[in-house]
Amino acid sequence: MFKRLNNSKGKVKKKATIVDIALKLGITPSAVSKAFSNHPRISEQTKEAVLKAAQQLDYRPNAMATGLRKGKSGLIGVIVPAIHYSFFATAIKGAEETLSREGYSVIIAQSKDDYNFEKKQLEGMMRAQVEGVIASLAMGTQNFDFYKILSSKIPVVLFDRTFEDEKISTVTVDDFSGAVKAIDHLVQRGYSRIAHLAGYSHVLPFRKRIDGYKRALIDHGIIFDPDYLIECAPNTNEGINATESLFKLSQPPDAIFAASDYLAFGAISVVQEKGIKIPEEFGIVGFSNEQFSSQVTPAISTVDQFSETLGSTAAQLLIDQLRDGKVKNFIPQRKVISPQLIHRQSSAGKIYYSTPAAATIL
Repeated sequence: MFKRLNNSKGKVKKKATIVDIALKLGITPSAVSKAFSNHPRISEQTKEAVLKAAQQLDYRPNAMATGLRKGKSGLIGVIVPAIHYSFFATAIKGAEETLSREGYSVIIAQSKDDYNFEKKQLEGMMRAQVEGVIASLAMGTQNFDFYKILSSKIPVVLFDRTFEDEKISTVTVDDFSGAVKAIDHLVQRGYSRIAHLAGYSHVLPFRKRIDGYKRALIDHGIIFDPDYLIECAPNTNEGINATESLFKLSQPPDAIFAASDYLAFGAISVVQEKGIKIPEEFGIVGFSNEQFSSQVTPAISTVDQFSETLGSTAAQLLIDQLRDGKVKNFIPQRKVISPQLIHRQSSAGKIYYSTPAAATIL
């Protein structure tokens, strides 16, 4: 009833291999491999015969396998806490474009802010024989031994979330300066009771933002109130919970400097629910310039970390180390990028309030 199909038509042609060339020429696969790598013990006549047979069989060498035999995979591992944050997505973009221009391919992984999962992902990258790693640490990472061991074997560059180690190159934004700029701006706009929704202080960039926050308060003659500092994970729900806690104080703040735009967004939702006007009565500044921060109402003032530049700079440092060809004797680099405060409606000011036509970079 059914006609048998002729499988010879439309059949996918099998790729030729080194074994096929060897069978055609009556030599060993090892000899064929050596001919391709221009081994001195293989005669010129055999090399020519191998190349001719490869052309006849339409043989295409596996570039990755060839690279692995030479000790080079052409792969670079990039691991970040989460890829759904535009900050990290843009940093990956900057790194990938820089690495691609040098002929490298990128393996991207996320740690989900979990130390054990981060370590597992890095171990997987090592099995894939990556030539180097670019990483931003997970929130839960407090033991850095694995990175220290890794950096003794292959080049490693850390960006944004780093730890202090004289043997590993890092690329960071000046988090301390960014926090100072945020507080200076809020004070200049008439806010005086400024709280800080901080990230966890064991994470280096968040600790530096806390230090900058405290220093700026002192510089403006404002007494630091421990109740105004809340450490939390940098997400919207934590921003909501922390802001609710602040409003339970006998004297709530009139402004918030948040360690991330997600925390700032959570704070805005609470303030608006309470019927408090932003920015006439309450000011908010975030950090990182996430893509959504300019699209919500009110638009969020924020500290721009230049994430794409962070990624591309990290990639360039890694490329420089790969070119140097040294791991143990390589001199680590420290790159620090100056942040910029982007003033939007959420902090337009108690005193100077007027609706800005557009964002202003300070």
